[in-house]
Amino acid sequence: MGRSIMKRCFVTLIACFLSTAVFAAGPEVIWVGGGMKVSDEAKPRYTAETLISLGQSNSMYLFTEPMILVKNGKLGLDLGVGARLPIMSGEAIVGYNMFFDYTRDNNHKRVGAGLEFFHSNFSGHLNLYLPISDDHNWEEALPGVDLTLGIPIPNASFISIWPSLYYYDGRDRKDMKGIGLEVRIQPVQAAALIIGGRNDTHTAGREDSEIYAKLEVTIPMRRLGKDLFAFNKGQYPIDINTYMGHRVVRESSIAYENKRWWWWP
Repeated sequence: MGRSIMKRCFVTLIACFLSTAVFAAGPEVIWVGGGMKVSDEAKPRYTAETLISLGQSNSMYLFTEPMILVKNGKLGLDLGVGARLPIMSGEAIVGYNMFFDYTRDNNHKRVGAGLEFFHSNFSGHLNLYLPISDDHNWEEALPGVDLTLGIPIPNASFISIWPSLYYYDGRDRKDMKGIGLEVRIQPVQAAALIIGGRNDTHTAGREDSEIYAKLEVTIPMRRLGKDLFAFNKGQYPIDINTYMGHRVVRESSIAYENKRWWWWP
């Protein structure tokens, strides 16, 4: 996929969002959380985030999901807004979102847009990423696209499998493209452990394969004071209404290529 095609797709998604961006009620914090990611090819990353409901327009659920990131000792920020809508007589949910991503690590900036589909048996997530910053210190943010599926295990839905495909359009180095796979284990409502791998470490500017682990914490505000750490094997099929406050599934760190070749200092 060329850069011009990505730009056209991105503009189309922006138009879809703006056509329905009518905020109907005051904000409400749905959950607060954060996480940590460790990798065999990149430095640890720490995050703090929240999902805030902006109310409903007809049956469309509007939200924002800001995130603060710390990586390589540098601060980053993701600002996103989205909308979700029940379809098929309430048997599924579709959604779309827009994000602005920034990191002080070489001042990369990026905009992103995504489409979501949630069903009681699986979910699908398509994202486009478009950099809007120049080269900094021999690094260049890359445009890209990824597609991820979420598949809960029947009768043990606290475990889910997340296969993915990704493509990032390299300018001076070769394109980064490949597959990824995550196993998500969430035996309690407040925390999840994610173990995964993929062909490239594109968030560290490397083409080497990556193995990583993530810890995610999610505190639902309506369940404060209740036992958030009691074992819960989940239900299957998944209650579709629980997806209205689901984390947006996307790559929050900006992918980039390192323009220094191996013989440069």
